[in-house]
Amino acid sequence: SAQSSVAKTKAMPPQDGRRIKDAIAQIARPLPLTDIRLTGGPLKLVQDADAKYLLALEPDRMLVYFRKRAKLPTKVEGYGGWDGAGRNLTGHIAGHYLSAVCLMFAATGDARFKQRADYLVSELVLVQDSDGYLGALMDDKNVDGKTRFEELKQGSIRSGGFDLNGLWSPWYVEHKIYAGLRDAYRLTGNRTALDAEIKFAAWAESIVQPLDPAQTQRMLQTEFGGMNEIFADLYADTGDLRWWNLSDKFEHAAVRDPLARREDKLGGLHANTQIPKLIGSLARYQYRGAPDDGAAASYFWDAVVDHHSFATGGHGKDEYFGPPDDLAERLDGRTNESCNVYNMLKLTRSLFALRPDIKYAEFHERALFNHVLGSIDPTDGRTCYMVPVGRGVQREYQDMFENFTCCVGSGMESHALHADGLYYESPGKLWINLYAPSTAEWKSAGARLTMATGFPEGETATLTVAITSPKKRTIALRRPLWAGDGFTVTVNRKPIADLPKPGSYVEITRTWKSGDTVTLTLPKTLRSEPLPDNPRRVALLWGPLVLAGDLGPQRGEEPHVSAPVLVAAERPVADWLKPVPGAALASFRTDGIGRATTGTLGVQDVSFVPFYRLHKRTYTAYSDLYTPQEWSVKADSIAAAQKKQQMLEAATVGFVQPGMMQAERDFAQAGEDSTPDRVLGRPGRRARGWFSFDLPVDPAHPMALVVTYSTQEFGNRTFDVLVDGKKVAEQTIPRRGPGSATSASPFFDVETPLTADLVKDKKKVTVRFQATKGNETAAVFGIRMIRGDSPR
Repeated sequence: SAQSSVAKTKAMPPQDGRRIKDAIAQIARPLPLTDIRLTGGPLKLVQDADAKYLLALEPDRMLVYFRKRAKLPTKVEGYGGWDGAGRNLTGHIAGHYLSAVCLMFAATGDARFKQRADYLVSELVLVQDSDGYLGALMDDKNVDGKTRFEELKQGSIRSGGFDLNGLWSPWYVEHKIYAGLRDAYRLTGNRTALDAEIKFAAWAESIVQPLDPAQTQRMLQTEFGGMNEIFADLYADTGDLRWWNLSDKFEHAAVRDPLARREDKLGGLHANTQIPKLIGSLARYQYRGAPDDGAAASYFWDAVVDHHSFATGGHGKDEYFGPPDDLAERLDGRTNESCNVYNMLKLTRSLFALRPDIKYAEFHERALFNHVLGSIDPTDGRTCYMVPVGRGVQREYQDMFENFTCCVGSGMESHALHADGLYYESPGKLWINLYAPSTAEWKSAGARLTMATGFPEGETATLTVAITSPKKRTIALRRPLWAGDGFTVTVNRKPIADLPKPGSYVEITRTWKSGDTVTLTLPKTLRSEPLPDNPRRVALLWGPLVLAGDLGPQRGEEPHVSAPVLVAAERPVADWLKPVPGAALASFRTDGIGRATTGTLGVQDVSFVPFYRLHKRTYTAYSDLYTPQEWSVKADSIAAAQKKQQMLEAATVGFVQPGMMQAERDFAQAGEDSTPDRVLGRPGRRARGWFSFDLPVDPAHPMALVVTYSTQEFGNRTFDVLVDGKKVAEQTIPRRGPGSATSASPFFDVETPLTADLVKDKKKVTVRFQATKGNETAAVFGIRMIRGDSPR
């Protein structure tokens, strides 16, 4: 019962959830969240916003579909969005939320979060007790998820990227519930959660145990989250090899094995599907020393960070990896999913603990203070699905009580984890990796540390020691790779000479006593960071902070905004990017080198501010650099294109912008199995069935149809274009479209002349796009009816 479940909850979390001795010992153990408290600064600000959001959510609403599936009475109406009924990720939010309140309890000590965790566990146990299954999944035919899993057990496996036997990534959803139970045990000491996790693991074992290796690997072609991690963790928490063997069942050989051989075959893979697998592989390496697992996780991190990531620490375009170092033409649009960075930081912190290489701390700082801080608006707590880094983009904020996407779920956890990895310890030594206002209990030394800093925008940090009795210990403070000339360290106001080079640790060994202080000066300088495949496409950085160019308010439904270019190639950034005098917070502005890429192409200087601060704005995180001579040639090319566009508009009889509500109404949009789309902020429409618009014609002139498509298609598209029911073209748009690798714009036009009989004696015609051959149409971003005899 719920009452007995709560009664079994311990008052304090276990000192160590693990019942085993790790095969690969942690060299640097992170200080637990329970021993660190954020005391100010932007990390604390967004942690507080997340805490407020977690307390505003209603656990009973997350449990509605669990109870419905178990045929238990419901108490309230369920949440919607991705956590709603049917082929959604129903149940994932309850798992994320359970983990999040446990993490927030550890991070703050606020008992309200433990109460939420205890309640959720007790309610989940009631569901589990009803029939042994713990889930909320139902497919779009109203078939119970438990039944679909039974089909798997019998060897009937229909697996695609996100569909497994008619369910949307069901193991991914179950992983969130397993992880919530694990965290409730590890972080709040709830023994009932461990009991429920063991019982739930036995159910999973009954499903996958009958499958042979080929069947199992086929099942793993569908996203399954970190199922290998969760059963490895359960093995660690119980010492029962049964769960280690179950973890084996979720090792995806097609992904792990090439990585273990140091082969980067990530291009074309859904990015966040892969990261949890490697988090699991690293846990398996730690617990039992599995060498392929360790090699795969380590190489994966190197490949993603060094060859697939943008300046803010994120990666991926439309959720997918591209080829290594192929970033310049994948820059614009929907880049940098927040779930990915959340998971990469989990992997990063674990790698540092096993192998304390400073490169992990450098990435942690980069991703945390740019992407993660930039993924939540501290004024209202709204988190972002995508936090793009392109030119003329905006963030994808979520409706926090309606959408419940994957990134809402991971965001609940992410913003409770900001103190994780600030401090690590090894025998006789404390590592300080990131500088944030905080206190830390270094219990093995009997010391309490206080870090005072205005970082990430401030340039000093002071550590104050309070200790029970003087002790000889080493404190290792990271000298960031970006901290060059002017970096200093003083102990009790006395400078340390012979400091190590940037990108290393300043190790101070002494007998520490209460009142000792260490002060660092962390000077930040301006620099550019080019993309590997285009040295003239750069991000601008100030110390560890990416600077974003402010292009005005968020656009809503308006088309993509063109970002200015910077005529400053081959010049030091500090020569042309200047601090704004008197600004309360860090702000910079270009000095005479910005050029507009539309209109008169004149001077358009841009204000730059730290990326993480630029909320509800249109912005550019990368800029194109030109020399004056190069810009002169480019400006002529742009001017010619603008003149061509003006002539096209003069020839236009009618133009409709698909994907825009009012425009679609004005032009009588109709269709079946059709949806809006958006690329680079430009709206469009596509269909698995068809869609149509009515456009005016001028029968006194020959007519032509001009349709705008994009180079950014995920697959080959073949479809028919019809005018008043007559096919005028069979259109094929290949994956990544014509000229996608070299074109300056991802949009291109296709012109089709219309025969005179199609427009004779008419004022308008119906233009229809019809999917064929089981395919779908390409997205259409503009439909223009023009006079075919007009100059252009």
